[in-house]
Amino acid sequence: MAQEKKTIDFKSSVIDKKSCSITVDVEVSENIVAEEINSAFSQIQRKARIDGFRQGKVPMSVVKQKFTAEAKDRAVENIIRKTVLNVLEKEVFAPIDFPVIEEFNYELGQALKYRFTAERHPQIDAKDYKNIPVIKEVFKITDESLSQSLDALRERNAKLVPSKSGDITNESFVSVDYDAFDADGKTLPEITVRGHMLDLSSENVLKGFRDALAGAKIGKEKDADIEYPADYPNKTLAGKTISFKIKVIEVKEKELPELSDDFAKDMGIENLEGLKTKVKETIEVEEKRRQDMNVEKQIIAHLLEKNKFEVPQSLVEEQKKTLVKRMKDYMQNQGASKEYVEKEAELKDAKFKEEAEKDVRLSYILNAIYLSENLTVVDADIEAEKNKMRTSNPGKESAVNKYFIEKKENIMLSLKEQKLFRFLIDNAKIKIEEKDMPLKKD
Repeated sequence: MAQEKKTIDFKSSVIDKKSCSITVDVEVSENIVAEEINSAFSQIQRKARIDGFRQGKVPMSVVKQKFTAEAKDRAVENIIRKTVLNVLEKEVFAPIDFPVIEEFNYELGQALKYRFTAERHPQIDAKDYKNIPVIKEVFKITDESLSQSLDALRERNAKLVPSKSGDITNESFVSVDYDAFDADGKTLPEITVRGHMLDLSSENVLKGFRDALAGAKIGKEKDADIEYPADYPNKTLAGKTISFKIKVIEVKEKELPELSDDFAKDMGIENLEGLKTKVKETIEVEEKRRQDMNVEKQIIAHLLEKNKFEVPQSLVEEQKKTLVKRMKDYMQNQGASKEYVEKEAELKDAKFKEEAEKDVRLSYILNAIYLSENLTVVDADIEAEKNKMRTSNPGKESAVNKYFIEKKENIMLSLKEQKLFRFLIDNAKIKIEEKDMPLKKD
């Protein structure tokens, strides 16, 4: 016959209760705690190993002398584990995870008192998700925008050649040697470089270098004091003025390929007209992607505006950590120092928390819509996605099959999101505004 689980009597009082969080004070009498401690001592006695005694035969007086702290911890942990769940059941509160014990007070011979906070998923009915007003900007490709894209392609395929004039402009690429010195005239070997190429058209080049090189000549040395901004990523230089002795080694300039059939062939296209067609198709694909992203962005903003509710802060904190890590990884990959990255993360803490709260709330809204509209991802959807990937990866069918087995859950989530946004877009009130493709100068 199964032994009934012993329940523990307690007193509880709700300190704070919100839609998805609750804070409760709990008290368990000293008599019940004493019983639990005695039970813990008995359990310890059965397994205790002490020199001079066989296992299970250690006198209780010795057990109590040596294992009081362990018995107390066991008893308290057992009481909290049992009473927390009973309190939540009493308050009809289904937690996301085991509650957090925030305050704790117990001394031997006294009542046990503690406070805990638990969180649960909010119960929501998504509102105003049909007939969402959306403005869809459709940019038409003009001769000017196509020409600008072709020029950008030429720029990306430009060659660096020695400057014909040797003059340095804000568009020049300048190879320099320079020695660096601190305010006391001490050489800074970690900053001193040889054959360093500076792209003076880049926004990353300090204005001080650009100014110092104006009018410089090849083979001639020039002194310059350059002040680094306080927020410069390299903390060794941030906020300091460094003296440089700069020598120009070479001046180069971009040489753009002529827009011709030969250039098209270099790009793997038969002729110039074919290149123009290919570039236009690429722009159209990118434009379609931009339109879709803009429409989804408007829908998300509308849903967040119309559906405001409390969300579990533990989930917000987890999402915030994800956002911060993503930002740190990106900045460090771009070469920013660890100190600079940490400072940026600290400065943007409130912004990250706000974004994380929106992300968590949006996930609840979208899930509620998905369930409310009985949307589902079926095997046919997965098979269609698999066939699409097979078509775009000929000869790699086995790799595609393996991918779909290993990443099935991620694929399901992606298809679920696609189906949901297709539903929202199909049910939105979309106003189309056609405009000419904006030019770079605009």
